[in-house]
Amino acid sequence: MRKIVIILLVALLAGCAGTSSRQPEPALYDLGDFAGARPASGLPIAVAIATIEVRANSWLVGPQMRYRLVSADSSRRHAYAHSRWAAPPAELLERFLQRRIVFGQPESAAPGCRLQLHLDEIEQRFATPQTSQLVLEVSATLLPRRGETALSKRAFLIQHDAPTPDAQGGVAATREAAQALADELAQWLNELARERPQVINVCKEK
Repeated sequence: MRKIVIILLVALLAGCAGTSSRQPEPALYDLGDFAGARPASGLPIAVAIATIEVRANSWLVGPQMRYRLVSADSSRRHAYAHSRWAAPPAELLERFLQRRIVFGQPESAAPGCRLQLHLDEIEQRFATPQTSQLVLEVSATLLPRRGETALSKRAFLIQHDAPTPDAQGGVAATREAAQALADELAQWLNELARERPQVINVCKEK
């Protein structure tokens, strides 16, 4: 009898512990609704882009929303406990840029080149407890439709102030930073077309 009571007591305590330790579901964020959003400035882009692919460093492959307290310890990375990206940042950024650049171009018979991006960093950096900015670092490589010989490369650093010192502010700043990146990519491709018109011919090859 005593053994049965002990078993029941252990089961009851386990049930209570499970109930008390339940954590709220994390808030999931993406880059927002695309309806009514503007395409990248500078369109139509002279260099036709067929696809955009975004890869990321190994520490950016998960859905964690990263931040850094620069004034406290600039070498330490943190993650929001109750806020997550709906997908890895590279996947969200790829979809965003596809909509801004690829889908925003006029219909063309040109097959187009490939734009390969490497996400080097994306995090919210706090200079003080009340002020932060989103830092987005991307390396871009323009590739022909077939083959891996780079036509051009450029690195981009985007910084945008967060409206509030929290995860929601970081999300808003990330969206603005992604839009700024789309604009700068469009400008780069148009400059490339003016300065190296042979690139246009490569992107037209079938």
